[in-house]
Amino acid sequence: MALQKRGESNYYEYQIDKSKQFQRVGPVRLSLRNVNFKRKSYDLAMMVDDNQLQKKGVNLYEPVWINLTDRPQPVQLVVNEISKNQIKGYLSESKYKKSELNHTASSAAKPPSTPPQPY
Repeated sequence: MALQKRGESNYYEYQIDKSKQFQRVGPVRLSLRNVNFKRKSYDLAMMVDDNQLQKKGVNLYEPVWINLTDRPQPVQLVVNEISKNQIKGYLSESKYKKSELNHTASSAAKPPSTPPQPY
């Protein structure tokens, strides 16, 4: 995907059929519970950090922000196509986890081991 090559995000494209079963999309699991094709909206069940959450009446192209414990920024779920019993879209997340960012920031903040030599 071209977007993934440009930035610091991972993108997961998905297609989910209406079902009570959960489908893994990146770091979360999703289940499409209801589709209102006429109003271009849907109801979704999500498994996030071992908790089941419901999101009802989400509109086409409306971003759903999901905070995860090991991510520095929330992941973004977007649906860009709705049909009778199916949704298609993408989930984007930061490429870096909190632990990776903390390690990078702490190593960058350390002073150099030897002082710079004057010319």
